Amino acid sequence: MRAARTSPGRVWAARAAEAGFAVWLGATVLSQHPIRTFDRLRRYDRMNVLIPNWRFFAPHPAQHDCHLLYRTLSGTGEASLWKRASTITGRSWTHVVWDPARRREKGFLDLCNEFTNRTNKGLELTGSVPYRLMAAFVLRHIRHSDPDWPDITGYQFLIVQSGGYEESEELRYRFTSPFVPVTHDAPDARPRGPVEGSRRRPTEAGPPRRAETE
Repeated sequence: MRAARTSPGRVWAARAAEAGFAVWLGATVLSQHPIRTFDRLRRYDRMNVLIPNWRFFAPHPAQHDCHLLYRTLSGTGEASLWKRASTITGRSWTHVVWDPARRREKGFLDLCNEFTNRTNKGLELTGSVPYRLMAAFVLRHIRHSDPDWPDITGYQFLIVQSGGYEESEELRYRFTSPFVPVTHDAPDARPRGPVEGSRRRPTEAGPPRRAETE
């Protein structure tokens, strides 16, 4: 009995698949190297899908949780109590495969770290790129989630750092923004009269411990 002959086309297809797999495997392995020079390979993967990143552990792992609070101004210039603009999503087994909210949390944490770094260096924050991104994040949250919208003329946000599960660690108030108008043509976004807890004491919805959110 004659052995079945494989067509040349199938042979070339198999070799091409093997070569492609070898190239992908090599690029994946090299991309895990601590030297960031090898990250140049990722420029061909613009969607960050083909070449995985298995650098799970950062050189300096995060040791604190970051919380974002805000309060709003009514049309009469009255400031609301503090409200939460950020939450920590509870973890589940499905997040091993799919966790789109994690990217938002990671971006928010990176912004908080940038605020901390700039504050420690004595750099101006108001008007900087991190400041504008955080202000835009809060405004988007207000427009989509705040029950008082659209009767809001301005807002103020506060970045707070906590120890997460470490309940004994004191809260740190990292940054308090000035009151920001919701639009360029909005009325003057400043409260009328004294505002309780304008810098150091949120009067409501204080930053939660991480254990409370999971």
